[in-house]
Amino acid sequence: MKIQVNEELVRKLEKLALISLDDKERADFTGDLNKILEFFNKIDELNLDGVEPMFHPITGGKLRPDSPHQPLSREEALSNAPKKRDGFIVGPSTLGG
Repeated sequence: MKIQVNEELVRKLEKLALISLDDKERADFTGDLNKILEFFNKIDELNLDGVEPMFHPITGGKLRPDSPHQPLSREEALSNAPKKRDGFIVGPSTLGG
């Protein structure tokens, strides 16, 4: 399946990513995405019949041990917050209000 990236698709991606591109950036982005997809199309054309997939699960315990620790106090947490009101951290509005 070949996908062609065009300006319309890039504009949709801009909206989804909440970014704004100028005309030059949009043209560069379109070209770059098409080059990436061309590369994947070349990989997709490879004949891999009889080739076993390579799979390397994590076999060792790479995680740190889970140990209890003292959580931040309310004052410590609020001291790190850029915005606060009435003892609570204020975040950006998500419902447009």
